[in-house]
Amino acid sequence: MAENTIKEKFKLLFYVEQNYSFDILRPLQDIALQQGHCVKWLLVGNDISREFLKEDEELLETVSDAVAFSPDAVFAPGDRVPSFIPGLKVQVFHGLNESKRGNVYPERGLFDLYCTEGHERTNSLQQLSVQRTWFKVVETGWIKLDSLFNYKQIKNYARPQVLFASTFTPALSCAELVYDEIKRLRLNSKWQWLVTLHPKISQDTLKKYKALENENLIFLENDKVIEALHRADLMVCDNSSIFQEFLLLNKGVVTVNNRDPLNCFVNITKTEKLENAIEEALSPSIELRKKIKNYGPSVTPYLDGKSSQRVLSAVCEMLTSGWVDSKPKNIIRNFQMRKKLKYWKL
Repeated sequence: MAENTIKEKFKLLFYVEQNYSFDILRPLQDIALQQGHCVKWLLVGNDISREFLKEDEELLETVSDAVAFSPDAVFAPGDRVPSFIPGLKVQVFHGLNESKRGNVYPERGLFDLYCTEGHERTNSLQQLSVQRTWFKVVETGWIKLDSLFNYKQIKNYARPQVLFASTFTPALSCAELVYDEIKRLRLNSKWQWLVTLHPKISQDTLKKYKALENENLIFLENDKVIEALHRADLMVCDNSSIFQEFLLLNKGVVTVNNRDPLNCFVNITKTEKLENAIEEALSPSIELRKKIKNYGPSVTPYLDGKSSQRVLSAVCEMLTSGWVDSKPKNIIRNFQMRKKLKYWKL
């Protein structure tokens, strides 16, 4: 549906449990508000930080407020959403899909519409859609990439900026493994270190890295990730999906103990090789540059910064075409959601 044909205005709710959701949903909020829709946020759980909400963003204080708001559509970057909040349930995903990294989405009957970023996820969900009939799949591109591609980096830096990012699962994370080496390297002023860690990483690890701050190392909270991705010249990572976003900016990546190394980044298995790997990735060969450039289109064809408009159009089209909720009752999962949110009203 073209933008200029969307005449009806809808109430939209953003259901979020993690701080990374802000960067994902804000480009969609911008487009929705431009077109006259009403957008409100519901922040749920102990992992979300209210201080990340901007002054002009509208917060619903309780689940009861969200139910009373009676949204036409509810957007969730996570893999769950409560059925008792009214509206079309829309899955917009919290990362890019790559099946060989074990990231195949488990459809559990909680969503009416899946807005996918590329052919791989579309095809896997579309096959299920034919079988299960209660949900629709529309390939739109991932809305967080609008934030990524439309961000304007203004300041230039005199020395290379090296971003360290790590996932939270101990078996997949390199945060503890490389701690001592980063502690040593941040004493050298040839690089500026930027550090951001997954919001679910252990508090002990988080405190250790925050304590490393000096003139050569800056710790950045999760609401600064987009800024960090643009500011950095190189990323050091492990198995976190954030390296995918960095590669989309055509920049080099060094991974530590990546379980399935790609040919477009430098992977090491020994921490003492980190310094040399960074030097190598900061001056990539022509062949490595080509592989980095080819990575983006292999993951998603939607690199135009306009995925939010496609998502909003898909939602509006579904709402105006007589959508009826036909999802399964999902009694156990919805009971769990009610218990988690302490909401028992019918």
